[in-house]
Formats: sequence, structure tokens, C-alpha cells
Amino acid sequence: MIKSDIDVSGDKALLNACADALAPEQQFTSARAKYSLRNGKTLKIKIEAQDVTAFRAVMNSITSLLSIVNQNWRKVNGK
Repeated sequence: MIKSDIDVSGDKALLNACADALAPEQQFTSARAKYSLRNGKTLKIKIEAQDVTAFRAVMNSITSLLSIVNQNWRKVNGK
């Protein structure tokens, strides 16, 4: 099993936007991989996967969504 914990820090509104983007996807767990979110001072993402391929798929999904949020955040907020 492969496990990873990711902490995302930054502006609280940005963290909320990231959590909102990731929340629907976390419902689509499989027998091979899943992730969970906890939003506090930082956004904590916990990933668990049975194999490297499943881990990579979950990481790609998470980073793609975070990238979209980050790009739009920069356009709107100029940061």
C-alpha cells in the first residue's frame, strides 16, 4: 500500500476553493485508491492506494483540479 499526506497552505479563501473543487471527486473511491480532505489552517489531503498506477491516477486527478483552481484564482485575484 502507498500512502501520502499533502498539506496545501495559503489564503483561506483559496483553500476553501480547492477543497470545494476536490470534494465531489473524493466520493469516487475504488478498491484500489481513495483520498480524503480536511480543511483547517491548511488543506490536508490524505491519499491511500494499493499500487503505483492507482496512486498516480489519484495524484493526477488531484493536481489537475488544484491547477485549474490556482489558474482561475490568479486571474480573478491577480496573485
